[in-house]
Amino acid sequence: MKKYFKYIMISLAVVSLSSCEKFLDINKNPNSLTSATPALILPQAITNSALIGNNSSQSMSDFGGYQANAGGFGGFGSVVTYDFGTGNFNGLWVGTYDNANDFEYILTNTSSNPVLAYSTAIARIMKSMDFERLVNQYNDAPYSDALKGSASLQPKYDKAEDIYKACIAELNKAIADITTAQGNIATEKITASSDPLFSGDMDLWKKYANTIKLRMLIKMAGVPAQQAYATAGFSAIDRTLGFLTTDAINQPTYEKTTRPSPVYSSLGFTATGTNVNTSRIPTKWIFSFYNGIKISDPARGAAIYRNFPSTPTNQLGDESAGVPAALAAGSAWFTGTNTTTSTIGVVKGPGQGVPVMLAAESYFLQAEAFARNYLTGDAAAAFQNGVLQSFTYLYKNASNVVDPSKNPAADVATYMTENAASPLVNFNLAVSLDQKIEAIITQKYIAFNMINNDEGFNEFRRTSFPKIENGSLNPTATFASRQSISTRSDKLPSRILYPQQEYNLNPNNAPSGINKFTSRIFWDLN
Repeated sequence: MKKYFKYIMISLAVVSLSSCEKFLDINKNPNSLTSATPALILPQAITNSALIGNNSSQSMSDFGGYQANAGGFGGFGSVVTYDFGTGNFNGLWVGTYDNANDFEYILTNTSSNPVLAYSTAIARIMKSMDFERLVNQYNDAPYSDALKGSASLQPKYDKAEDIYKACIAELNKAIADITTAQGNIATEKITASSDPLFSGDMDLWKKYANTIKLRMLIKMAGVPAQQAYATAGFSAIDRTLGFLTTDAINQPTYEKTTRPSPVYSSLGFTATGTNVNTSRIPTKWIFSFYNGIKISDPARGAAIYRNFPSTPTNQLGDESAGVPAALAAGSAWFTGTNTTTSTIGVVKGPGQGVPVMLAAESYFLQAEAFARNYLTGDAAAAFQNGVLQSFTYLYKNASNVVDPSKNPAADVATYMTENAASPLVNFNLAVSLDQKIEAIITQKYIAFNMINNDEGFNEFRRTSFPKIENGSLNPTATFASRQSISTRSDKLPSRILYPQQEYNLNPNNAPSGINKFTSRIFWDLN
């Protein structure tokens, strides 16, 4: 007997709304604070930003082709038709502004004191990252007139590209301010306990800001009207500082009973060991990058998926009687033998950190910048490092340590050999620029699998890679839903919609005429 769809909707509501129920929340209205200090707010705001990122990733996993509906359920509605409205996906909007308010409070209360320069710079970086993520899903948004409390109850909307430019300016200032503060012996140090992302390593904070900036400039560079700005931005990037070479993992000491990891809670189990993923299984599309249909990758496949290569899979929108149910023994994305012991893969255990930016992404961004001559460098070497770092992250356990039985470099070498004829794996076979970008984005898409699904979908919209066959019903040729009502040739959505509350509370400024299939983010020209 099929279970009623209401249970699906309950689970979707949890994912959609949990980003505005802030983990380790310290305030709901920064204008009402009476005793909270920046030192208290900062680590909790960083952790909440990571939570929002995780929730955004999970919300985009259906759109991005990473997961599909499982058998044993019916009536998936807008999940498979894409007929969603202004009441869906509101958590990202609400959660981001709530989180940005925290960072704005820190900026207001520290920026005039050079002793607190590190706190100020971190808040500046995280606020910029918040708005970058918001723009990537909504486009125009309140920025310059936002975060002012009662002084601006109906903030005007800024152009998405102007928000990007403002955030890049903030990132530049943060990097410069950290450098200055590092030469000041009086600067108050950031301790590991107050920095769950980089444990007080301010050089890593600068590299993180530089990498975010690179990601934004690459998106802007593809827009003709923004090319001059992007070119100047690339020229100004501090190459001596460099970019992230290690994973940025938020870890405020998650543990199973009172504070389980959001990744584990989203894709694995509850604190009591109940499987939270009974309505979702991987797509046949994403599996084709592991099981040999497109690429042979049994090492990462086995690290990510339970019972690989026999994990149940489906095509989004296929609700026929033959669709397999989710695994009874546990989540498809948890390969461990029990819900307590740490394992490798995407879902590592209740104590795992939340990945905010993978080193793999940093290297793939560099590879694209080098391939397009935005920056000078070895695209092939950066590509190879991106693949290696993807294997390395998946081979780490919940303690962020590579399992001693795994050898990422050796498995990458095997991966290259098994796919010796594929330019998607062996970069030297990618001759044209288009082939090089396809290889880079395809490998980035694979690296993002159930980790940063939203950015995987962002990059598909920006570049049209990985390639799909528009209108196909072949489950390995496209990740579009079989029940899509999209008017696009690829049958996918182009964006999510502004929350209804914006039209209720800020009607004079909220953009009108937004269409989920034809309205695009400013960097989406495809």
